[in-house]
Amino acid sequence: MNWVKVNKEKLSENNYVRKANSDTNYWLDLSEGKLQYYKELTNDNFSIIIYGGDDNETDFYGIPYSDLKHLLVEQNFSPSKDKRRRWVGNIISHKIQLGSTSTRLNISHFYSNFLLFDNVEISQHNEENDYAIENAKREVMVRIKQSIFRRKVLDNFNFKCCLTGITEKELLVASHIIPWAAKIDTRLSPHNGLCLSILYDSLFDKGFFTFSEEYEVIITSRLNELSKQTQNWLNTISGDIISSPTKYTISQFALEYHRNYIFEKF
Repeated sequence: MNWVKVNKEKLSENNYVRKANSDTNYWLDLSEGKLQYYKELTNDNFSIIIYGGDDNETDFYGIPYSDLKHLLVEQNFSPSKDKRRRWVGNIISHKIQLGSTSTRLNISHFYSNFLLFDNVEISQHNEENDYAIENAKREVMVRIKQSIFRRKVLDNFNFKCCLTGITEKELLVASHIIPWAAKIDTRLSPHNGLCLSILYDSLFDKGFFTFSEEYEVIITSRLNELSKQTQNWLNTISGDIISSPTKYTISQFALEYHRNYIFEKF
């Protein structure tokens, strides 16, 4: 079941939630009256949440109003015989078009935005230990978010290690370039992820190798300090270039962070 549909009542308290028709390029409409209500309620600090398939739990967009604000203006109202003040649009290939404007805005980075669920009750408990309940909720949400991140990253590399081509899912890791604990805003971004085998994920995570701006493998200059087997593992990929991602480009900022703060810090 779609998570937004399940939690729609809670989410709608402070966000404008709309159902889009996934069978017709996510056709949707936004009412000026509803928009004005949430603007006044939250002082413009709300999201427009658009969900699609009822049976797909992650089929939704959580878009901050500030990112659509420039499109939601009176001159972009959709033509209407009954003079309704609204914007009609659709989403094609993660690009949204609203009202009479021809602008198509890329919203791919807002797809499956689970950050919106941080304050949503996800289950009911009768235990008296509120601390334990809150911890359990957080753990569930973290697992869900990590699962979504893994799916996006592996799909971005056709479920193959971007260095070795290994396809066994049990041996593949959605590797964070900037570590999970280092920056909150990159935790769930597929632009911050590489599909690596377990071995090379560990070596990358510990800083035994990194990548150049051209996505070329740079191995440690301290190679002679390592065991022969580790040297062999690193020499095997030295100078290799990752396979091309299919949907999300790899963040140059993330790679620079890895070079500066993780590479050769073992």
